[in-house]
Amino acid sequence: MAKPKILQFIAGIVCFLAWANSLKAQDTITICKDVRSITFSIITTQGTAVAWDWTIFGGTYSGPTNNSTCGPVAYNSVGIFKTTCNVTFDTGDDSLHTFIIRVFDGKVNPQTLRDTTMCGSVNLTLDAGNASPIAKYLWSPGGQSTQKITVNQPGTYKVSVYTVDDYSYSMACPSCIACDSVTLQSVVKLSPNPVVNLGPDRFICNDNPVDLDAGNTGAGFLWSPTGETTQIITTAISGNYSVVVTNSDGCSATDDIFLKDSCPMYLFIPDAFTTDDNLFNDSFNWKGNMKMKEYKLVIYNRWGQKMFESENPYQAWDGKYMDEPCPEGVFAYLLECVDTQQARHVRTGCITILR
Repeated sequence: MAKPKILQFIAGIVCFLAWANSLKAQDTITICKDVRSITFSIITTQGTAVAWDWTIFGGTYSGPTNNSTCGPVAYNSVGIFKTTCNVTFDTGDDSLHTFIIRVFDGKVNPQTLRDTTMCGSVNLTLDAGNASPIAKYLWSPGGQSTQKITVNQPGTYKVSVYTVDDYSYSMACPSCIACDSVTLQSVVKLSPNPVVNLGPDRFICNDNPVDLDAGNTGAGFLWSPTGETTQIITTAISGNYSVVVTNSDGCSATDDIFLKDSCPMYLFIPDAFTTDDNLFNDSFNWKGNMKMKEYKLVIYNRWGQKMFESENPYQAWDGKYMDEPCPEGVFAYLLECVDTQQARHVRTGCITILR
């Protein structure tokens, strides 16, 4: 019966030694492609061997095949191959010994770990990548041996991604290192989120503009709805304002404020205008500080004929009908509007054209 094999690595060559007697036996080894060469040796323990006949499949070897030692044999292709040696003894008996060689591609091709900045707190999964089905991993600090780890502290994290075969780091072959290895590193940084406080909601009036200050000098700013990008904006218009502040590490925070219109709204409608083109009081329109959400103005002559109509609060009536000046006289108007506080206003009255 065949006895256990002895494995040994010398000067980049794996020596595969086996004892042979008159019985058939088989040994299996796994190696990395293009990394190891194998020298096969037969040591007889029963009888005296007088001839050796080696047959090599899948390996590259140009030396003699009729000695007790055969090799080194190089393997440059992935697959399962065999080498056989028929040993003949001085008794006329023979022994066929078969070596099965499993060759795999041990090249490591992991993805790149990137430096990362986390905002506020660290909760990050680091992935060394599926370098190959046979890849192994060793993380530092921590000593984890998985492809992915989860970290919750800033720091520098390293991982060695490597592949091994039957000879890597083995007692039988103390000089055999990994088939291939790559060390990756990721620096995880913690950055605080900006602190943004625009203050409580407040009142505003047209003739009393206010400054809104987002703080965080040197950061990036984006205000809504104005689109401004400065730390401080000035406004006299009521409404909701928000700002996104982004620091140099890409961490952001937001806050908003509501400016409520506290100006007393008034609406004044004149009762006469002239059409003498002297650039003074030459048209008819309302006056005041009313902010319109809906608006409609209609002008009628004394017979109820519609002379002018507009839904644009900034469009005045120039006293014309179908591009012709209207005669001097009295006209009726109807003005309906809804302001920004959702209050509805209706005004009716008379307007006089003077020439």
